[in-house]
Amino acid sequence: MEGIIYRVQPYQEHARLLFTYTPKGKVTLIAKGSQKLNASTRVLAQFLTRLSFKEVPSKSMYTLLEPKLIDDYHKIKDNYQQTQAAALILEIIDHFIVEDAIHQSIYNEIIAALEATDIEISALQFSLKMLNPLGLALNLNPDGRKVRGVSIENGGLVYEDEDGFIDLDVKAATPLLKLYYLPYNEHSIYAIDTLNEIKEFIQKYYQFHLQTTLKNLK
Repeated sequence: MEGIIYRVQPYQEHARLLFTYTPKGKVTLIAKGSQKLNASTRVLAQFLTRLSFKEVPSKSMYTLLEPKLIDDYHKIKDNYQQTQAAALILEIIDHFIVEDAIHQSIYNEIIAALEATDIEISALQFSLKMLNPLGLALNLNPDGRKVRGVSIENGGLVYEDEDGFIDLDVKAATPLLKLYYLPYNEHSIYAIDTLNEIKEFIQKYYQFHLQTTLKNLK
């Protein structure tokens, strides 16, 4: 089994609890002795680490056995802004992904986002792509009418012949659509002011529909 650690917590005297997301869902691994400076598991037992381990079927919490490092994402961790972007991805997993989700698909999205060329962009893409499995998919497919913008409350496009408040105008709606639908690494470079608008849109969307503020979206 493999997974990525999305949260770490001290446990007992020298151990850590590794909250880990896998292609089968969430498990909690007990990394015994990993708080000790000379522990072999100390490096592995870190936030934002992808590792393999021995699975214990039918259990959601068990001791970490036969661990092997797959990726410690050191290039991301060496940069504060990139680390915060990766933390946004894992924050969404931590707070919103439930037991009956399509875990293999979501796990693949995580890995693709973390391995993308620009993690700060791919984290925004990930937060948008997760709206579908969360049951909050945006409707951004135009029906032929002239688009006025995008509404958070309606979860989709607003047309010029319709009333209602828009949260993004057409200029910002176009890159939003690309981020929402295109694969990672297949987007253009966006102006910083447009990205800030999209960040604000995503934050407000999660706040409105899930009553949660994404702490790592700044």
